[in-house]
Amino acid sequence: MKKKKLLSLLVTSMLTLNLVGCASTGGKEEKSQGENSTKQEAAANTLYANGGPEEFFEAPWLNPGTFVYNKVLYDRLIFADEKLDPIPGEGQLAKSYEMSEDGKNLKFVLRDNIFWHDGEPITAEDIKWSIEYSLKTTVLNNVFGNTFKSIEGATDYIDGKADEISGIVIDGNNIEIKFEKLAPDALLTFTQFAPLPKKHLENVDPVKFQQSEFFRNPIGSGPFKVDEVKMGNYTTLAGFDKYWDGKPAFNMHLNPSPGDSDPNLVTNAKAGLLDYSYTKNIADVKALEGTKGINMDTVDVRYTRLFFANKFKKKDGSAAPLADKRVRQAIMYALDMDKILDGIFEGAALPANSLTPNGPDKVDGLNNYEYNPEKAKELLKEANWDPNTVLDVVYYYTDQQTVDLMAIIQNYLSQVGIKMEFRLVEGDLASLLWALPEDPVNGLSAVDFDLCYAATAALSMHEYYDRYQTGAELNSHTPGTPELDKLIENTKTIDPEEKRKAFFELQKYENEELFVMPLYYQPIFVMTSDKIKGMPETFGNPQFNYKWDIHKWTLAE
Repeated sequence: MKKKKLLSLLVTSMLTLNLVGCASTGGKEEKSQGENSTKQEAAANTLYANGGPEEFFEAPWLNPGTFVYNKVLYDRLIFADEKLDPIPGEGQLAKSYEMSEDGKNLKFVLRDNIFWHDGEPITAEDIKWSIEYSLKTTVLNNVFGNTFKSIEGATDYIDGKADEISGIVIDGNNIEIKFEKLAPDALLTFTQFAPLPKKHLENVDPVKFQQSEFFRNPIGSGPFKVDEVKMGNYTTLAGFDKYWDGKPAFNMHLNPSPGDSDPNLVTNAKAGLLDYSYTKNIADVKALEGTKGINMDTVDVRYTRLFFANKFKKKDGSAAPLADKRVRQAIMYALDMDKILDGIFEGAALPANSLTPNGPDKVDGLNNYEYNPEKAKELLKEANWDPNTVLDVVYYYTDQQTVDLMAIIQNYLSQVGIKMEFRLVEGDLASLLWALPEDPVNGLSAVDFDLCYAATAALSMHEYYDRYQTGAELNSHTPGTPELDKLIENTKTIDPEEKRKAFFELQKYENEELFVMPLYYQPIFVMTSDKIKGMPETFGNPQFNYKWDIHKWTLAE
């Protein structure tokens, strides 16, 4: 964000702040690397993308599609469409699948002609082993974990009382999964979960799974295989000649970058060294406007920036400053999110009134908490707010935009009588931010913050809300209540209309109680070059897997 823009916004808020360093050092790094990049020439018949590995290939079980390589190195059992809805009928590794009407029995029939990149056949035993082994690792997506834990015999397996999960039965190419309890995201799970080769990983300690040599040069099942790895420099992928749906007609070159944050995106795109990418950074989009041969598509996704409000008592037993919902409501009324987002994101983000983004999955009539500082003051008075209280606000993003946003929010809150200080947290975030209290209802907080600025990128609607159940993993901030637990549990049904109504009731409760404080929704921008032919008409969420048929794309000369 330009310094002029930030200062204009702060002046409007009637406070002058002495801000320094509004331009990040990333620009200099980008230029330096960009100068080297422009000396390169694009290789023939090669699609250039970012999101390549910097130190290792990330295992595909935590963030299944964040990195391009995890989307093309591995196949899944079944396909999802661009909305992440499972496509019925023919699958990917599975030539067919069938779910029982009660959602308790799922059957797959594997294809005959599927192979790992080392040439070995992919077997039903690989699939079964991958599910079982994944439950022992520390890098398993919550949606996957909840599905697998619902399988018959999973509890005994996890507890060490059984050597295998009895509810997974294999016979030749046939796989049958029997669920002990309903797993509402079972089909979604198998559109995203990538089986791995048992042969290469069965002797690896599950706790050291991500650190294994396998992820220096992984063997997958997808249309592309690893060709050359210069870790932190570049990675090339080649078409797999034994891929069941045909070998791709081009190679891939991956520039290293951490997920959706690539400081060299603009430089590489303008130099002809980036053909496919995605970003949440509006500055990237603005910088590429009008660039010949570059296209931008906006994709609405389940991505919500928010404040986690810590409502547990402090470690010394004193009351949490945000335990009273009227204080949380006051904070929401105190922020002019329309003006804030227009200043920082130039209109490319929308104010949030729920974890759930706008669309058919959200109930109508929610309170938008439109800017009303007088209402905020009234609520604080009702809550007997102590104006000497200083809220401790933490964040873990390292960009200047976040610092700017924290300064703006600090200013707005000061105008209604709320003091706050903000700080960057670094290190072991799992213990610093998400450690659970011993008593998940009345216990003392195990973390040191009042508000945590963060985001939720949800694969499923359940992923948005399950973490707020009593004692749920990562719930360091919200004391359990029977009412909230019941509302969340009611969403766990396979009946689409029943599920929709249950989420609507949960959203109404969320909007009133503000057990989490949603701030804004941010779309993703997919960048492509004119060199690519045969892309899908509609892009889905690039952070997850859907039937985009990249192996059928072609490249112009």
